[in-house]
Amino acid sequence: MSDEEGEEKKGKGDSDEKKAELRPETVESVHLALKILDDYDLRGHKIRVQRAQFQMRGEYNPALKPKRKKKDKEKMQKMKEKLFDWRPDKMRGERSKHEKTVILKNLFTPELFEKEVELILEYQNNLREECGKCGMVRKVVIYDRHPEGIAQINMSSPEEADLVIQMMQGRFFGQRQLTADHWDGQTKYKIDESAVEAHQRLSKWDEYLAAEEADKQDKQDKQNAGGESASA
Repeated sequence: MSDEEGEEKKGKGDSDEKKAELRPETVESVHLALKILDDYDLRGHKIRVQRAQFQMRGEYNPALKPKRKKKDKEKMQKMKEKLFDWRPDKMRGERSKHEKTVILKNLFTPELFEKEVELILEYQNNLREECGKCGMVRKVVIYDRHPEGIAQINMSSPEEADLVIQMMQGRFFGQRQLTADHWDGQTKYKIDESAVEAHQRLSKWDEYLAAEEADKQDKQDKQNAGGESASA
């Protein structure tokens, strides 16, 4: 028997033995093969047939857990989070969380902040102070790049948001008439900017902060100079 035939025979034998190990109903076939084929003379060559022996690599340590792939770990973590992230059903008449958020429109034009970037902080402070009359203001966001002039005010309760809407709806702010309503819980108002636009915006912020620091230092110098003159 040639080497290729021997390898082929060996491969078939391995395959049969593997099937016998996996399928108990073929045990009789294994016994028959051992009885008939072992020491069988095939074209002048003795065929050796024996039971397959399976050995575990290394030593078994029950304390060690099987390694899991990263995807399996992430999937398991999401399942755990979903399992433990239980929330009671909303009671009848209970209002949604997104109703705490008020959306103001037509507050500004994006070009305004491109010319004077420091006005963003001024608008935020003005809105926080004004809406604070209706309750606790948790957050004020100015979407300075949005063409509709969007501002978002997060109140501590839907009822406080109702008061803000009543106060702001139809009101004029800097010669612009505002519209106010609850956030629908889905619409995203953030406008993505390119790398060039982001660089320009950050440069303007740097200029504003540098001017603020210079103005602060100038006032401090004048105050120190006035103190020295008085002491003299």
